[in-house]
Amino acid sequence: MLALIDTNIFLCLAFQDPGWEHCGELLDEVYFGKIKCVISSIQLSELYTPFMRAGGIKGLKKMEKELIKLRVKVRAVDESVAILSSKYRSTIKAPENRWLPLADSIILATAKLERVDVLYTIDIDFYNVREVKVSAPGMSLEEWIRRFGTNQQRKLLAFI
Repeated sequence: MLALIDTNIFLCLAFQDPGWEHCGELLDEVYFGKIKCVISSIQLSELYTPFMRAGGIKGLKKMEKELIKLRVKVRAVDESVAILSSKYRSTIKAPENRWLPLADSIILATAKLERVDVLYTIDIDFYNVREVKVSAPGMSLEEWIRRFGTNQQRKLLAFI
């Protein structure tokens, strides 16, 4: 199986946010070769920024090593990704009735062009995406938000 794993899966595990165990199990499947993983090159910026802002060089180096150990394919943002991303940014609405954010549209375009079987995410901005299968680690995105999401996320999706 080929999957694009969104940035927030890696960060949820790194910072041990609620549900981090499920993210760890998903990344274990990548490590043991059950899932092949692709990410967009824009995700490198998303992954490294929190550590660089905090001056956490040790955490940054650990993240870099983990990506190497996982044998993640990094797809560059090329012309075809950019064009498809612009289509998604102009047709897909996120739950707050705003357009899909730029980074998310690039990630979605990468997933589509790489023909992934699933895009794993815990980001509610992907809630209305139908172009590829979207799932949270070990459960649907809806179930993830119900179990681990913030009250604001639950309100946006009318769960509470």
